[in-house]
Amino acid sequence: MRGTRPPASLAPVARLAGQVRSPEFLEGLGKGLEDYFPDISHVVFHFPSGGRPTVLASNLSAELDRRVLMPYVERMYLLDPFYRHWQIVPRAGLWTLDEIAPAGFRDSDYFATYYRDLGLYDEAAAFFPLGQGECLSLSFGFYRRHHATGQAELMDTLAYLFPLLEALIRQFWLASSLHLPAPHESPTLLESFGQECLSERERQVAWLILRGHTGPEMAKELGITLGTLKNHRKRLYAKLNIGSQAELFRQFMLFQHRETRA
Repeated sequence: MRGTRPPASLAPVARLAGQVRSPEFLEGLGKGLEDYFPDISHVVFHFPSGGRPTVLASNLSAELDRRVLMPYVERMYLLDPFYRHWQIVPRAGLWTLDEIAPAGFRDSDYFATYYRDLGLYDEAAAFFPLGQGECLSLSFGFYRRHHATGQAELMDTLAYLFPLLEALIRQFWLASSLHLPAPHESPTLLESFGQECLSERERQVAWLILRGHTGPEMAKELGITLGTLKNHRKRLYAKLNIGSQAELFRQFMLFQHRETRA
C-alpha cells in the first residue's frame, strides 16, 4: 500500500475546486501541481477509449514540446509503458515507471531514444478514469537527477490528494459541456472558431488537430503535401498566438464555453 503525505496546505486544491465548472480548470490543475511540486515537469493527457492521446495541458518548454510531445502523440505513445498499462488495466491509480514497465525496459531502444537522449531519467503517472474507457492522465517527468521534489515525496503527496483530485476531475468532465471533438462530429462549431483571423483551410487544420489526427493523416485528408500542412499549422498557431496542441485545445474550450453561454 502506497503511503500518504499530507501537503503543507490544501489551498491549491481549494482554488482548483472553484474552477471545476470553468474552462480554466485544466490550467488551474497545472498551476496547483506546480504549487506543490515547483520543479517538476508535468503533462495532462486525455486517453480516449481508442486512438491517440491528446495533450490538454503542459508546463514543458517549447523545445521539449517539440522533441517530446509532438513525436509522442504522432506515434511514440504506442510504445509508452503508461499508455499500454492503461489499455490493459483501465483503473484509477498512481504508478511509477519501474512499477509498470516490462523487464529490461531501461535497456531498450525506446528508453534510450525517448528517455535517456532527452534527459528524462524517470517518470510517474496518475490515472483518473472518465468513464466509457476514457482517462485523464497526469504524467510527471524527472529531467534532472537532483530535484527538490523526490519521486517518493511526490507519490506520497499525490496519494493523499488523489481522492480530492479524482472527484474534481470527474465533476469537471461530467458537469461541463466542454469536450474533445469526436471523430463522427461535424465541424459546425468550428465554422466560427477563429473566424475573425483564420482562413477556412486553417480552421479545417485546427479541427483535425483537435480530433487527434497526425500530420500525415491531416495532409491526406486535405489532399495537400505534408510541407503545405506544416505551413498551415504554423500560420494557424501564429495567428492564435499559441505554440502547442494543448494551447489550441484550451482556446477551443474557452470558445465553447462562451458559445454555450451565449
